[in-house]
Amino acid sequence: MTNTAHLPKECPASMLCKELGRRLGMEVNRWEKQDPLRSEIVDMVCESDEQSAITSIDNNDCETSDRCEIGLQLPDGSVACWESNLETAQSSLQHARTIVELIESANQRAELQAENDALTMQVVNDFEELSLIRSLSSVMELPSGGISLDDLCSRSLIPLAGGIGATSIAAVFVDEHDASKFATTWWSGSQVTSDQRLAELITAHRKEASFQPVVRNKINAFDHVIDDEALSEYVLVQCRSEGRLHGWLIACNRCSELTEDTPWAQLGFTTVQASLLETATNQLAAQLHNTRLIKQKEELFTDVVRALVNAVEARDPYTCGHSERVARFARCLAGLAGQPEEACERIYLTGLLHDIGKIAIPDGVLQKPGRLDDDERAIIETHTDAGWRILHELEALRDVLPGVLYHHEQYNGNGYPDGLAGDKIPIDGRILAVCDAFDAMTSDRPYRDGMPIAKAVSILQGSAGESWDPALIETFCANIDKMKAIKQGHRPRKQASRPLPVDGQPLTTLTTNK
Repeated sequence: MTNTAHLPKECPASMLCKELGRRLGMEVNRWEKQDPLRSEIVDMVCESDEQSAITSIDNNDCETSDRCEIGLQLPDGSVACWESNLETAQSSLQHARTIVELIESANQRAELQAENDALTMQVVNDFEELSLIRSLSSVMELPSGGISLDDLCSRSLIPLAGGIGATSIAAVFVDEHDASKFATTWWSGSQVTSDQRLAELITAHRKEASFQPVVRNKINAFDHVIDDEALSEYVLVQCRSEGRLHGWLIACNRCSELTEDTPWAQLGFTTVQASLLETATNQLAAQLHNTRLIKQKEELFTDVVRALVNAVEARDPYTCGHSERVARFARCLAGLAGQPEEACERIYLTGLLHDIGKIAIPDGVLQKPGRLDDDERAIIETHTDAGWRILHELEALRDVLPGVLYHHEQYNGNGYPDGLAGDKIPIDGRILAVCDAFDAMTSDRPYRDGMPIAKAVSILQGSAGESWDPALIETFCANIDKMKAIKQGHRPRKQASRPLPVDGQPLTTLTTNK
């Protein structure tokens, strides 16, 4: 009756038959409906509405037989067959049905549990990925003043390496002016391989990485493009935004702790890690683009300020370099007086623009080679108000207005334009008043030579508490060597020279003499 040569080895139905035989305490065979050698009982089961059959076994020695063969269709359509006594046939069949139902129910529960476990694991993984992405979005949020490349990489790549289970992540950036050249490389952890190896890897995968992440593991080592035992597996993702290539991120080697504890991690990097790295890289690319825009904005802002200063100096060549020196003195004094770095930079900018109002002063007064009379002095004194009017509508320059307006106020209240006194004069105005006076006294004028620094210091100390803030005068004079170094180290910028046409063709490039 038994013919097992054609049966698949250890298929679920075969295992079910073995379990059925164990519980019934007899041998149970399994037949396929299409088997050409199947027994008669198989045909009977297939024709039965109850998907089962019982038939007596012929006995050549007796007219009747007390043995019978029982057949029961299994869930996969095959038929389980076994022998039994006629008296117990029905109970044996019913017992078998119950056993099959119980086993199938247990199998279904196991499958549902496995699916539930898989879904739970997927939800956990998705939650961890979302948490990581949210965390990266938070740490990569740019401050208003921008952020350095090192700080941006440190904030993003170190947590990202842990999130995707990489030993280290390398960020390879291209030259700002030539994307075909590699500029700098930043590692989130230990340096896994050399910069030269990374360059070879990027060059080989550059085309493929332009449209999808590149994943290489130990199992497809034959497809590796470089021979490097230290770098056995990696994910390469291109970092690009707004049509500009910033560089590439390379996740190197799966962490050994993960591959030991998690079976699927032994396969190396998967599309899950590649997708997460790509998402984080897109965020990084956007922040790099924003950082570049902030830098361009700052450069444009500085250029505008320089243009305004040039406009003053173009009208009054004798003050050329004065604004720059005052700005440097003021920044130094502000720092020595305990002002925070942000305030020091604000005061420096204010120093550059403190005389912008002189644009409104008539040439006859501004460029007079001798001393001014009272009427001319009154006209000059309007330059602080004029400076305020010029700048007050520029939102980005609102912070410089106090210093521009009040740098000629005196501590005793005898200054202009509003006669403020003491601490009521804004700190920017008080600092600039000291620095402006010091540079004016020590600089040459058409009608006199600049006085020695020692004499200027004596005048400042003599009028402390009257013309100038005594605390600032004390700080300034105590650090006069630093101020002297600033003055001696300053080199006034020369005006740009306009190129003449060549062969009748105008040139648009300006040559700046620095």
